[in-house]
Amino acid sequence: MSDQLGLARALISLRAAYDKGEGRMLTRSCIAAASLLAALTVGATAQAEPGGPNGANLQAHFFDCTGPAGTPTSFDAELQVRGAAWHLTHSRQIFNVLIGFDETANTLVVVTPGFERNAVEAVTCRSVRPDTGHVFLLTGVLSADTGG
Repeated sequence: MSDQLGLARALISLRAAYDKGEGRMLTRSCIAAASLLAALTVGATAQAEPGGPNGANLQAHFFDCTGPAGTPTSFDAELQVRGAAWHLTHSRQIFNVLIGFDETANTLVVVTPGFERNAVEAVTCRSVRPDTGHVFLLTGVLSADTGG
């Protein structure tokens, strides 16, 4: 967090220098700031531990699925990091959830702004969260089956 605050302060200083007409130095400073930002992003990504508890992949069963022709009525999937796309266990397909509604708590928990206006064929399934028993209605995009 302090690295991000320091980066923000550096960018504000760079903007002030630009406003004073110190262009050439500003260009070099911007390149250095962008490099630092890239390094921080890569470093943060590298530190993330994949998997669920004890490094295990998170698993879920999806059922009552509806969607375009070819949509399976149910499937099992897993992911390594919460928020990532679900990888179907018996195919090469990916289910990218973009809207999630907790039917048990009557609460919208995930929404991707603008998704409902996109011209994509969506798949909607239910899934039960094992730790709470809550039923979720999930809508997203199911990739085409590439075989295998």
